[in-house]
Amino acid sequence: MALEIKTSIDFAGCKADAFEVRRIVFMEEQGYENEFEAIDDDPRCIHVTGYAQGELVGCARVFPEELERTLSPEVPQSPTCALDGQVDASRTYLMGRVAVVASARRQGFALALARAAEEAARTAGAQLMKLHAQEYIRGMYEQLGYEAIRDVDYEDEGQPHVWMAKLL
Repeated sequence: MALEIKTSIDFAGCKADAFEVRRIVFMEEQGYENEFEAIDDDPRCIHVTGYAQGELVGCARVFPEELERTLSPEVPQSPTCALDGQVDASRTYLMGRVAVVASARRQGFALALARAAEEAARTAGAQLMKLHAQEYIRGMYEQLGYEAIRDVDYEDEGQPHVWMAKLL
């Protein structure tokens, strides 16, 4: 099934749609207390949404790493890695909140959303992408060329996560 991708750069309703997916997946299904933060409202944060046959099925977001250090210093910060020295710090972006609603899982949508998020970040100037993925989805990111840059941690509401990175 084909996935139609939209970004907050070209579709005003993208952020609201992404919030709906995140509320369902992270808060209702996984029990996270607060899924939203100031980064979401910054114009440098790019929200990506996916639609299958016109129905909202998933989302992702990307933003410059420096934005998180400024607006959300209380969340786990990305660790340094060997790739950092290959790009200017302003060209490092973070990907996160990749989510697909339960009824649309196992169809490759998360992979497509992650690729679309990478492309949106690349267009915005990103050269290095980092992410703090839930450990169970690590294999998908490895398929995209990401490598772990730190051991699994439990910094995000007690859920096992792994920091990963790749050059774009």
